[in-house]
Amino acid sequence: MRKPDPITLSLPPHLVQQAALYAPSRDPFDAVCYILQDYPNVVGELRQLRRRVADLDAEGAELDALLAELKVICARVLDL
Repeated sequence: MRKPDPITLSLPPHLVQQAALYAPSRDPFDAVCYILQDYPNVVGELRQLRRRVADLDAEGAELDALLAELKVICARVLDL
Protein backbone atom coordinates (compact mmCIF):
# COMPACT_ATOMS: atom_id res chain seq x y z
CA MET A 1 0.00 0.00 0.00
CA ARG A 2 1.34 3.39 -0.98
CA LYS A 3 1.67 6.03 1.71
CA PRO A 4 -0.31 9.19 1.00
CA ASP A 5 1.63 12.30 0.18
CA PRO A 6 2.21 14.54 3.20
CA ILE A 7 0.02 17.60 3.58
CA THR A 8 1.81 20.90 3.77
CA LEU A 9 0.44 23.24 6.42
CA SER A 10 1.46 26.70 7.36
CA LEU A 11 1.49 26.79 11.16
CA PRO A 12 2.10 29.84 13.32
CA PRO A 13 5.62 29.68 14.77
CA HIS A 14 4.40 29.95 18.37
CA LEU A 15 2.37 26.73 17.97
CA VAL A 16 5.40 24.87 16.67
CA GLN A 17 7.47 26.22 19.58
CA GLN A 18 4.83 25.10 22.09
CA ALA A 19 4.72 21.65 20.49
CA ALA A 20 8.48 21.40 20.91
CA LEU A 21 8.11 22.17 24.62
CA TYR A 22 5.75 19.23 25.20
CA ALA A 23 7.16 16.68 22.78
CA PRO A 24 10.19 14.49 23.49
CA SER A 25 11.78 15.69 20.24
CA ARG A 26 12.79 19.29 19.61
CA ASP A 27 12.60 18.80 15.86
CA PRO A 28 9.64 20.96 14.74
CA PHE A 29 8.12 18.33 12.45
CA ASP A 30 8.47 15.50 14.98
CA ALA A 31 7.14 17.68 17.79
CA VAL A 32 3.99 18.66 15.90
CA CYS A 33 3.43 15.04 14.80
CA TYR A 34 3.81 13.86 18.40
CA ILE A 35 1.26 16.37 19.66
CA LEU A 36 -1.22 15.47 16.92
CA GLN A 37 -0.80 11.74 17.54
CA ASP A 38 -1.03 12.05 21.32
CA TYR A 39 -4.06 14.38 21.35
CA PRO A 40 -6.71 11.60 21.27
CA ASN A 41 -5.02 9.91 24.24
CA VAL A 42 -4.95 13.17 26.20
CA VAL A 43 -8.64 13.80 25.49
CA GLY A 44 -9.51 10.24 26.54
CA GLU A 45 -7.55 10.56 29.78
CA LEU A 46 -9.17 13.92 30.50
CA ARG A 47 -12.63 12.41 30.07
CA GLN A 48 -11.68 9.54 32.37
CA LEU A 49 -10.42 11.98 35.01
CA ARG A 50 -13.64 14.01 34.78
CA ARG A 51 -15.66 10.83 35.38
CA ARG A 52 -13.48 9.98 38.38
CA VAL A 53 -13.94 13.47 39.83
CA ALA A 54 -17.71 13.18 39.34
CA ASP A 55 -17.61 9.80 41.11
CA LEU A 56 -15.64 11.32 43.99
CA ASP A 57 -18.15 14.16 44.25
CA ALA A 58 -21.00 11.64 44.44
CA GLU A 59 -19.15 9.60 47.08
CA GLY A 60 -18.47 12.77 49.06
CA ALA A 61 -22.16 13.66 49.02
CA GLU A 62 -23.04 10.15 50.22
CA LEU A 63 -20.51 10.40 53.04
CA ASP A 64 -21.91 13.79 54.07
CA ALA A 65 -25.40 12.29 54.26
CA LEU A 66 -24.14 9.33 56.31
CA LEU A 67 -22.27 11.67 58.66
CA ALA A 68 -25.44 13.69 59.22
CA GLU A 69 -27.32 10.49 60.05
CA LEU A 70 -24.59 9.40 62.45
CA LYS A 71 -24.72 12.74 64.23
CA VAL A 72 -28.47 12.35 64.70
CA ILE A 73 -28.01 8.80 66.03
CA CYS A 74 -25.24 9.95 68.40
CA ALA A 75 -27.47 12.74 69.72
CA ARG A 76 -30.24 10.21 70.35
CA VAL A 77 -27.84 7.89 72.18
CA LEU A 78 -26.65 10.76 74.37
CA ASP A 79 -30.28 11.62 75.19
CA LEU A 80 -30.90 8.09 76.56
